[in-house]
Amino acid sequence: KKQGRLGDITEEELVENSAAPPPSLAYWLLRFPFAVHAGWIAPATPLMLSVLLVYQGVDPTYELWVAVISIPLLFGGCMGLLLREESGAPVYTFPGVVAYACIGICWELQAPAYSILARHDDATISLMKNLSGFCGACLLVVMLSRSIALLLRDAWLKWNHTDETLSIDGEQYPYVKA
Repeated sequence: KKQGRLGDITEEELVENSAAPPPSLAYWLLRFPFAVHAGWIAPATPLMLSVLLVYQGVDPTYELWVAVISIPLLFGGCMGLLLREESGAPVYTFPGVVAYACIGICWELQAPAYSILARHDDATISLMKNLSGFCGACLLVVMLSRSIALLLRDAWLKWNHTDETLSIDGEQYPYVKA
């Protein structure tokens, strides 16, 4: 047995606990639908704010700024969910829905509606199309690469039954999964 920050942990317990458990029924009934809903609400909120700005007759520059600020904020929030190291991390549902929304915005701006063409010039439309497409594609790449990296790490830990420790300030701690 090894003594660490989490108490006595055997090597077998470390290997058994390295892989994340499969989602439970409570996850699929409670957390998953909420994450999908939150993933739709997050990009829809700035979109509806833009619709309100159009309705109020505000200058299109403000509408552009809402979009230019909101997409990187959504991207940053999703990256935080994907790269966190706590138990139960990373979260894929919310970033997946946001990536889908960003790619949908990019797709829609390939042939924008007349109302969009009337308010914005080609450079503005191209900027938003490229920004949303880039954010959506980057989120998909990070989701895929992060899941593959975690699967490979967990498989390596399960097959390699060596003592995995982490040294912090000269003190040894057993490796604990994210």
